[in-house]
Amino acid sequence: MKNVKKAGILAGAVAGGIIGGTVSIIGKLTHKKIIDNVGESVVDSLIYAGSIAGNLVSGAADVVVGNIQDDKEQVEEGLDDLKGGGKMLVGNWIHNAKLVVGESGDIIKGVRAGDTEKIKEGVKTIGQIAVVGAMTVGAIRLKKDEKEKSENEAENGAET
Repeated sequence: MKNVKKAGILAGAVAGGIIGGTVSIIGKLTHKKIIDNVGESVVDSLIYAGSIAGNLVSGAADVVVGNIQDDKEQVEEGLDDLKGGGKMLVGNWIHNAKLVVGESGDIIKGVRAGDTEKIKEGVKTIGQIAVVGAMTVGAIRLKKDEKEKSENEAENGAET
């Protein structure tokens, strides 16, 4: 059922290209980097969502077909795909929670320090998370500005 996995990724890429690509083009045309970033994030996020869906559907199909045909190897492959898709899904939830908590923490730090720039950046990122999450049904892979990315890598030891 490898074709089902590929179809999930392809469907995510097509949907991401249409939705996210359109948003990104609007950002480029209006010279609004945040809109461009949202568009690119939607593309990445929908590809990831397609990958999760592909694993889950492929796994379920392998388990059903394997049981019907009494093919234990196919059932095992299906269970592995289901486990992989489940891990991706849970990992995505954890990633999203860390992203929101981290940005919320930055906003709180900004408020305590009276750093309006830190508050503004945190609110902007939370807004991006909300928009991308709404457009991609929660599979969020956020594109950040290059400046922000290098600052985060320095703070987190090259981890983003």
